[in-house]
Parts: sequence; structure tokens; C-alpha cells
Amino acid sequence: MILDETAALLRRLYGKKLNGIRIERAVAGIYFSGVKLSDGSGGMASTPPDLKAARHQRAPPPLGGGAPGRKPPSGSVGGWPVGRLLDDDGPDPVLNSLKVAAITALSSRFLTARRYKLIRDRDALDLFAPGPANRVAMVGAFTSYIERLRAVRGLTLRVLELNKNALAADDRKFFVPADKAAEVLPASDTVIITGASITNGTVDALLSHLRPGARTAIVGPTGSFLPDAFFKKGVSMVSGAQILDPDLALDILSQGGHAHHLFGSCARKINLLPL
Repeated sequence: MILDETAALLRRLYGKKLNGIRIERAVAGIYFSGVKLSDGSGGMASTPPDLKAARHQRAPPPLGGGAPGRKPPSGSVGGWPVGRLLDDDGPDPVLNSLKVAAITALSSRFLTARRYKLIRDRDALDLFAPGPANRVAMVGAFTSYIERLRAVRGLTLRVLELNKNALAADDRKFFVPADKAAEVLPASDTVIITGASITNGTVDALLSHLRPGARTAIVGPTGSFLPDAFFKKGVSMVSGAQILDPDLALDILSQGGHAHHLFGSCARKINLLPL
């Protein structure tokens, strides 16, 4: 799986140094969760849509045990060794979001031009713009992208979503139920997958349906980690965010901020392609 492969790669890159890195701060915002690590790095990942329900679930016991039958909420990860969060495979969706955020934070120092073709401060769709006659599938209703793609004459657009109401009224003609992915993706020339598929656990299945040779992009801050496993699965480009000021980013996310609120103040856009 993408996350398991990436976590294993990070462990190899860090070696014993990983043991000294802890979770300094963590927040679960409405749209995105974020972490700051003790080495000063920061990362973010999409928060489960039903945050209130998710918070009723519990994380593993704290280090050193704790009162019998009592387990802390996922907000108690502050102070954990980051390796413990990487190892967690429990059912708590908020904890899983924080795990992905930690993977993006750990990855940040390795997202360099020595390892990948690196393009900063550009929107993914500017680099990945489909042309007329393309059959484009988008997984997740990314409103700004739908607006741009629908303006391309001759382009066929289909948006895979769980909820039709996630699309604006004028865009619902593009809606396809998410369970049709096995039919839609193999017939698409260009595939754009939003990062929420990583935290909801569907990304590996989605990538298994890609047509060989299809141009595929993972977009959104959730995918801002080492892209090696994505490239092995046929992904052409990974587009995300680089956190420049983790404390400010977490402050914004904790107040209900979205990704676009971070750009220009504490984050920048980053696009990664194979060398």
C-alpha cells in the first residue's frame, strides 16, 4: 500500500534518527489536520468529513499505559515518538489523518530537486492541463478544477463522488457515483485524484484501475509526501503543499482554515514529477 511503502522508505532514509523525533503539536481542523514535529517540520492531511463522529472513536493507550479501560482521544498524540504514529493501523480516522500529516512532515526535507523534478509555486492544472478530446476523470469534487475543465471545448469530464450534492448544481451533469470507478478510470486519458482518497483509504484501489499510459495526477496537500510509491503505480505528477511555518499553519487549520488560506503566508505549492 502507498502509505506503508512510504513509511518504510522514510524509516530507511532517517535510520536511527527517527527515534529522536516526536510529535510536538497536532490539530484536527474542520478541513485539514496538521502536525508539527520536534525537528521543526510540519505537514497536513485532509480531516475525515464527519469529524464529530470520528472523535467518538479512541486512539491507542498513552505511553506507559494509563488508567484501565481509559484511552485518550486522538488529540493526545502530542509528545508521541513519530514512529509510534507511523505504526498505528487502528480504526480512528482522525488518528489516521494525523498519521498522514506526520508522513508529509517527515517527507518535507527529501522533496528536493536532487530526487525529483521539482516545480514550485505553480498550480497543478497549469502543468497538467488536458486538451480537447481528452476523456478526464476526477476523483473528488475539486470545484475550481471543474470550473476550468468544463470550459475546455470537446473535453469529456466525469467526476466520481460519493455525494452528488458535493458538486454545484450546474456541475451535477458530470457526476458519476464513486462505485463506478472500475468502469470510468480505465476509459480515461487523464485522471486527477484529490488527496482525500489517501486518508479515506481508497487511493490504492483507484490506482489499480488506471489505464496504462494514462496521465494521472494526485492533487492537494494530503499527497505532499515522498511520491516514489505513486510513481511506481503509474502516477505522472504529485502536487501538494510545502509547509514553511508549521505553527502558523496549524493555527489557521485549527480555526477552520482551508489549504488556500495557507498559500502566501505559511505554505507554497509544490509539484513533483519523476526525473
